[in-house]
Amino acid sequence: MILRTKAIFLFLICFPTLILAAEIQNLIEENFGEHFYGVYIGEFKLGYVIHKISQTQDEISQNFSMNVRISLSEEEQKEHKAKYAFSQVISHYQFNKETGLLNSMTEADSKKYYADYDALLNNKYFKQEISTLTAKYKGNLSYEVLTSDKNGDASKFLKLPSLHIKDYFAEINFILSKPEIGQSRTIEVFDLDFENEVFLSATLTLKQKITTGGGSRLNDEYVIQEDLDGESFTYKVDQFGNIIRAEMFGLNLIREPKEQALTLDAKNI
Repeated sequence: MILRTKAIFLFLICFPTLILAAEIQNLIEENFGEHFYGVYIGEFKLGYVIHKISQTQDEISQNFSMNVRISLSEEEQKEHKAKYAFSQVISHYQFNKETGLLNSMTEADSKKYYADYDALLNNKYFKQEISTLTAKYKGNLSYEVLTSDKNGDASKFLKLPSLHIKDYFAEINFILSKPEIGQSRTIEVFDLDFENEVFLSATLTLKQKITTGGGSRLNDEYVIQEDLDGESFTYKVDQFGNIIRAEMFGLNLIREPKEQALTLDAKNI
């Protein structure tokens, strides 16, 4: 699974009866489903992540939502006349099963602004800003990109490499290939950054293998280092490549039961 650019924390999964094995290898049923994560800085909980993979007969989709409460900087307080914000980043990726290529991607970035702490706790925001970006693959390495924000709507065509599902979910494939400790894998086109008009490459390295449980309930967990665009991130994943914990940009993401992950109270900021 993956956390990329703004929060991009993503996985894939599928039912073997629907996936074309020749096109999509090393993705298994155990990767499928919905996962919930608490977002922490130290002991303080800032928010939560929801991640879900689904599919139709023709497409595989992944939905991701990161929701965090933010204490604004002095400069931001002056600009927005607010002390706190609630940020929500939602992304939706669709891949074609037959070709394995990205069909479309949509990202929405929403921020709600609050005058003070009590307003934040009671969700009494006085301003909301929303921006969206949609990219559609048109073939021949061409994408149509539509954006909308407070400045209006815009469109453009970009030339970028195609993004294949096996590369986008490379972390899962890497773990399911049973790598040795110290083994690395480089992915040339790991993700597409439509806002900055570039593609991202990454290198995955297996740093550690941990065996947990006992008797017939032994399970393997793995620690992966991901080097992406000059940054290094650390993931702990299970034997199927599903993320258990991630560390990036000073934040910790920890897999939790749904009710626990979605709970934010007064002490969690």
